[in-house]
Amino acid sequence: MYKRPIWKRAVNRARSGLYRVVTVAERVVRWHDDALLPPAHLRIWYYNTWRPSAFGRACETARTELVTRGLRPEHRVLDIGSGIGNLAIGLTGYLTGPYDGIEIHPEAVAWCQGAITPRHPTFRFHRADVASEAYNPEGAAPSSAYRFPFRDRSFDFIFLSSVFTHMLPDAVEHYLHEIVRLLAPGGVSVASYFLLGDEAREGVEQGRSFMSFGVTHPSGLCRLHDAAVPEAAVALDESFVRDAHSRAGLRVRDIRRGAWWSGTAHDQDVLVVERDEKSG
Repeated sequence: MYKRPIWKRAVNRARSGLYRVVTVAERVVRWHDDALLPPAHLRIWYYNTWRPSAFGRACETARTELVTRGLRPEHRVLDIGSGIGNLAIGLTGYLTGPYDGIEIHPEAVAWCQGAITPRHPTFRFHRADVASEAYNPEGAAPSSAYRFPFRDRSFDFIFLSSVFTHMLPDAVEHYLHEIVRLLAPGGVSVASYFLLGDEAREGVEQGRSFMSFGVTHPSGLCRLHDAAVPEAAVALDESFVRDAHSRAGLRVRDIRRGAWWSGTAHDQDVLVVERDEKSG
């Protein structure tokens, strides 16, 4: 198992401590504010900024992404990689059906459970103790074998924002089969990727990508940002992703191409897929 050098761990601890100082200061300034706003140190961790306006934009962007893809108020939503609740908060006041968020980061889950669920009881949050070299190295279950704790056909919409960008091919394929199991007939999944098509691959090879993907994974199906921590960032071969969807029983309905490969930060590709009615 990879272990970060001592100096890197010390830097991370110092940075985390500094972020928490920002949280304490913000609590003093905003003590009277009743808005649903995660602590500053968690906002910095997830969005690289403490600014409340940035988190507000993340909430609105996530809501718009699903509503424009056909989400209706009565739908049942599963948010895989729910983070600090940006989609959940974005959907309060719109969604009347149940929402379930599942997340690897325990502190994020605890905040959502303590802040969002008491105000909106149909919004529930769960911890997924999935192993990840980058985010949860001591996790109990490998992502390539993890079974989501929900019944078959429980959801109409499943959302994965920047989840497959941190997963290797075998885990991606397993998650796609889980998505098919969890989607109701006619259900839709919306997920983001770094997709390596011809144009994107050229941009990566020419060094124009906003983050480097210079390491070819042994499978030949993806490229990595960091060989020592493979799941730090993963760009997946587009033909593999399409074939994996087909094998799982999912039909690609639409692809919105991002510009991550040409230098635009975090602008990922977004796939909208439907459950094939011939799938189980």
